[in-house]
Amino acid sequence: MKNTLLFFGICCCILQSSCTSRSEAAAEYNKQVIDEQVEIVRSFNEVDSTLNELDAESIDDAYHILRGKIKGGIRKLDSIGGFKGDESLLLASKELFRGYDSLVDGPYQELIVLLELPDSLFTSEEQLKAFKLEDQIIAEIHGLHEAYEVKQLAFGEKYNLVLE
Repeated sequence: MKNTLLFFGICCCILQSSCTSRSEAAAEYNKQVIDEQVEIVRSFNEVDSTLNELDAESIDDAYHILRGKIKGGIRKLDSIGGFKGDESLLLASKELFRGYDSLVDGPYQELIVLLELPDSLFTSEEQLKAFKLEDQIIAEIHGLHEAYEVKQLAFGEKYNLVLE
């Protein structure tokens, strides 16, 4: 009986340490993915700042940096790969980054074109279009983040991560 109890105790310790190290590895993997997302979000913030200044050169520079960060983020995800054969978070992250790319290539670019119009051509109609584009951009980013969060939380649950 003592041997069985001892064996059971050793097995529990091994399983516990295995789960902990797996959770720690999953947390590190999640951090690598999030680090790439943070870089992209910072570039979005930089573009937003330049849009408020209405300096065409700064806007264009920030816009091209953002495009590069998104493309670089997708390449970085490819180099990171899946987590121990599980590609769920990788695929969700790629979907998120491609959503960013689509947003930047579409509504963001349209908004920039409108905001770079000379004052004489920036009518109330263009202003209304700009407001609608801003609302569309905000809604799309919110939708992308909500969809990603669901998948990230599922990944966290699978590997016993507490995600904030």
